[in-house]
Amino acid sequence: MARAKPPYRDGQVHVLSRQCATCVLRPGNLMRLQQGRLKNLIETNRRKDTALTCHDTLDGERAICRGYFDAYWQEVTPLRMAVAFHIIKEVSPPT
Repeated sequence: MARAKPPYRDGQVHVLSRQCATCVLRPGNLMRLQQGRLKNLIETNRRKDTALTCHDTLDGERAICRGYFDAYWQEVTPLRMAVAFHIIKEVSPPT
């Protein structure tokens, strides 16, 4: 199995161009996460000053979750820097 590529590659931060169909940040708990799991994911990433990788991209070319990016990019130092340096590359969600 090929090794997954990180969201930061080729000098750019890859962010989904739109939320994937089962984005954990869409209403309705489409991923059927246990109660409190989403809150824990968000709090952990914010505390560590990191971004949330889209679950649909974990096995290939990884990208930052669009829902997370839209909601929290201004609070996450690496994402603020990527925006400031114009190194965000929007990529389509996997099909």
